Amino acid sequence: MSKKSFILFFVLILLGAFFALKTNAQVESTDIVLNINPAYPKAGESVTASLSTYTTDLNNARISWILDNQTMLEGVGKTSFSFKVGNSGFQTNLEAKIETVDGSTLDKKIIISPSDIDLLWEADNTYAPPFYKGKTLASIEGKIKVVAIPSTQNLLGYSYQWRQDDKGKPDSSGYQKNFYIYQNSYLEDNNKVGVTVSDLLGNNIGLGQITITPGNPKIIFYEKDQNLGTKWENALTDGYTLNKNGDTIVAEPYFFSSQDLNSGNLTFNWSLNGEDTLIPNQKNILSIKPEDNKSGTAVVKVVINNTRTLFQSLDKEINVNF
Repeated sequence: MSKKSFILFFVLILLGAFFALKTNAQVESTDIVLNINPAYPKAGESVTASLSTYTTDLNNARISWILDNQTMLEGVGKTSFSFKVGNSGFQTNLEAKIETVDGSTLDKKIIISPSDIDLLWEADNTYAPPFYKGKTLASIEGKIKVVAIPSTQNLLGYSYQWRQDDKGKPDSSGYQKNFYIYQNSYLEDNNKVGVTVSDLLGNNIGLGQITITPGNPKIIFYEKDQNLGTKWENALTDGYTLNKNGDTIVAEPYFFSSQDLNSGNLTFNWSLNGEDTLIPNQKNILSIKPEDNKSGTAVVKVVINNTRTLFQSLDKEINVNF
């Protein structure tokens, strides 16, 4: 036998051994993927499960779909199965048994624990005056806190995977991390915040998502009575008439990013008819007394600036009569 013939014979033996191994290789369970759509179904929602693989021909495999220990569908090439998950808090056990053409028998299982995930948000570290009964609103460049509340509870707790604007937030994610805090950017009109919740075994519990659109802070003027304090029930509007003995005007900066009105990052600049006034001891309060035996109008203006932000600045003026 020539040298070339020997080499060709040796290559043919190797190729034969390779294809023999390829033919006799057993398909493993990890080679087959079981997916459900939607990936995080809600209670009572219709779901489609499907099998896929690149290592064997599932169209010629015998497949049985078993739902909560009851065979619901079986046959050759049955690679998908539709069903409804149970009520919130009840597990649905799905199993697919696959008998491949090479004689392998494989099992794929998934546990579905549907739960509605409510996302609630609140402005974090945002100012509203005392006795304000409404919800403090989110402002541009303000901090926002989002809390995830699953409709079902687990004594061992859940794991939370947060994302913002389709970007994962691994530092804010993990076991028992059911809230997420972020600061809005002045470049963003809104923010999409989402969370996926799973139990400690890795079973999907639910998906929650919300779009948050921040607004702008605002300034409201009130009158302060020496005996009764600030008259919160009536905001001052143009045309307000000053008492001849003088009045005290309060400027309340709703929804600025500062929980404390007296913090150093909020500055107040008052002016009267375009001329700056001295900064009062209480920077959001200005006392005005008309000159004796004079009448007319005046423009009272305040400019409030948050020094820790780029664009959280606002001014407001009011015309008063005296």
